[in-house]
Amino acid sequence: MVSENAKKAKADVKKGMADIGNKMAHAKADAKADVEKVKANFGHSVAEKKEAYAKADIKANASKAKADVKNRITHLKADAEKTKAD
Repeated sequence: MVSENAKKAKADVKKGMADIGNKMAHAKADAKADVEKVKANFGHSVAEKKEAYAKADIKANASKAKADVKNRITHLKADAEKTKAD
């Protein structure tokens, strides 16, 4: 019983850490996109700025999607561990 509870708690901790990592990955992607957008503002035409903004957003969204997939996989593995503990 104690071992089962410990395994369940460990799985919950993994899920929590994965959620924190996911939030950090999203914040990092947003920060990188913002930096790229600021760089685009200096010495570029309007069209080049729009292109740079679009590229920055695409990169950020791809990075966020990758983090979301990693987070979801971690959650599924943790759920499997909890089920196995039962």
